[in-house]
Amino acid sequence: MLAEAGRLRHRSRFGLALLAAVLLGLVGPPLWMRTVVPLTADDYAAAAAQYEVAKENCTDCSVDTFLRTVWGFHETVYIGIAPWLLLLTVFVLLVVLVYTSADFASGAITTQLTFTPNRLKLLCARVLTCGLLGAVLMGLSAVALSGLSVVWYVAVRGFDSLPSDSGLLGAILGGIFLGFVAGMLGALLVFILHGGAYPGALVVAILLGCLLVEAIAYDVNLPHFMFYLMPTRHAESLVVGLANPTYEQAPLNGTELLTRPDSVAYFVGLLVVAGVLAVISFQRRDIKN
Repeated sequence: MLAEAGRLRHRSRFGLALLAAVLLGLVGPPLWMRTVVPLTADDYAAAAAQYEVAKENCTDCSVDTFLRTVWGFHETVYIGIAPWLLLLTVFVLLVVLVYTSADFASGAITTQLTFTPNRLKLLCARVLTCGLLGAVLMGLSAVALSGLSVVWYVAVRGFDSLPSDSGLLGAILGGIFLGFVAGMLGALLVFILHGGAYPGALVVAILLGCLLVEAIAYDVNLPHFMFYLMPTRHAESLVVGLANPTYEQAPLNGTELLTRPDSVAYFVGLLVVAGVLAVISFQRRDIKN
């Protein structure tokens, strides 16, 4: 594993991936910075003007109806920071797929097996290294993302506005664990399918399938067990915490929500299944360039 970590550290792509992780973390906060700014007199004046125009056609409206939404720090964490970490998981998975599949495409894995004929040892070292890579990338993104968000929030709202139970630490730790899982799963998929093209297509198909199920569920009552099988729901549970009242969930409202321990068990089971398949596939396959 030390050898794998050394090989990764000396690759130019590793430095670029770290830089990209930080930059992607810094991209998120500007999207919601305006939302945490307290309402001003200009906001009330603009809302009053909109109300005057619309009041004849909207009997239930008031000036407050046209005021922009203002987030507290809880909303900043659960509607801004945590969902952005979920999007960054896709980036982590992509980096791991590219890194692991490059050795299959170039034939470097064949040379490596010459010096390390024990395939199981090589597989475990590569998968664990990729897991650490995913955790490091998510950790850097989370620090950049949350750091900029906190600095901006304090600048416009003051230190006294920061709650002690914001849930930020839980979101960061959940994101780092999710990055670790995504890194390991990405590496295992490459070893199972012998390259990066098929794993990439599989990941896209799963994400699109989950989005389709979510879209259908707004109009059709689907069995709730379907949501418990979706990796996207468990990723949300790890990072956001589905049981948190600040983060509204549909269509799981009114049902028993997933907890973080449930999702940890789900991903551990997924890793075990993928690990067994990877061991079988990698041991039987004739590795060629």
